[in-house]
Amino acid sequence: MLTTAAQIVVRIRAERQLSMSSLAVLAGVPTSTISRIESGQIEPTLGMIRRIALGAGYHLHVQYYDLFSGTLEDHAVGARAGESTGDEEGDDDHGR
Repeated sequence: MLTTAAQIVVRIRAERQLSMSSLAVLAGVPTSTISRIESGQIEPTLGMIRRIALGAGYHLHVQYYDLFSGTLEDHAVGARAGESTGDEEGDDDHGR
């Protein structure tokens, strides 16, 4: 299981055979952002990971345990690049 943002971004690039700059263009972020995520210098928000994944053509699926309800929550976060999910970029975690 992938556990860090760095591992996720490295795997996305490897599977799609993309350079850092190519992924950055697809995701609409600076190349330095991709580099800093992969090196562990920064921990991106869920919104940034979503942007990178969708830019590379992946669907992002989030699963988490809700401590308040005691249930396992399962949510798709966006279907395709450019498709709105109704979430604002800064509100991807819905306060959880």
